[in-house]
Amino acid sequence: MLGVALSLSLSGQAPTIPIYDTTAPCLEAVTADSSYYEAGIGEVLAAVREPGMDYYAPVPRAGRQEALLIIPGGGYTVAAFDHEGTDMGRYFSARGVHAFVLRYRLPAGITTDCKSTVALQDAQAAILRIRQSADSLGYRADRVGVMGFSAGGHLAGSLSVHARQVDGLSTRPDFSLLVYPVVLMDTAFSGHRGSQHALLGTEPDPDRLAYFNLPDQIDSLTPPTILFHASDDVGVRPRNSLRYYERLIAHGVPADLRLYANGDHGFASARELDGPVSHWLEEAVAWITQLFVTR
Repeated sequence: MLGVALSLSLSGQAPTIPIYDTTAPCLEAVTADSSYYEAGIGEVLAAVREPGMDYYAPVPRAGRQEALLIIPGGGYTVAAFDHEGTDMGRYFSARGVHAFVLRYRLPAGITTDCKSTVALQDAQAAILRIRQSADSLGYRADRVGVMGFSAGGHLAGSLSVHARQVDGLSTRPDFSLLVYPVVLMDTAFSGHRGSQHALLGTEPDPDRLAYFNLPDQIDSLTPPTILFHASDDVGVRPRNSLRYYERLIAHGVPADLRLYANGDHGFASARELDGPVSHWLEEAVAWITQLFVTR
């Protein structure tokens, strides 16, 4: 299966790689895939039945040793798959990084007990699949990172603070890039009310709520992290990134924060914007490079 994926990607396509060896847990929670196209955004996933990830392989001679799982956002209700996924996969693969864009199940459309668990299960399975594929695809299994946007940033952050060991492999990424992320979940809706409702419902169990209030889950094992946010973001307030950054520092985790004056919410590649935010992707690549310069 992975051999087929590699040959397809080299021909210019982005194959979708399954992330589970067997049937995905809670597969019955979603009945069918659904998507639509929005002007200026591209493909938007409205429902995902069988999770997977699209693989963007770098040109072999330009390939680096890092792999990156990219998680588009959309309030845990939809996923802006092109805007915060496909575009990113192409950008990073063009710069030598092995990029995987996650198709994960969206909690908003799930009414079973699986509602708050399937997205994190899918992301953890994706990290394991990427580590397992390192030798065949040509990167290091200990250089697997995650990048998430908005609610996808919450999922990337959840991966970073809640880890499992499976057959000697960890689901915790080796580095994290969180872009205008939702990380706060509490009774005051300090993060993003829509994302919190979509993931946990309108009356969440207190333990579940605490579990997904990510800054309070940070410890010394949380991976090195860089956060990107715009000061004028009124959709997901910068306090999300600021609080996460503060807790990283408190636990001695290497951390960087880029807070831009302008950019609003959902700037994605920011290619059409003026000012420093338009260069955030270059800063992201430089940060990953510097992270491993002595390793």
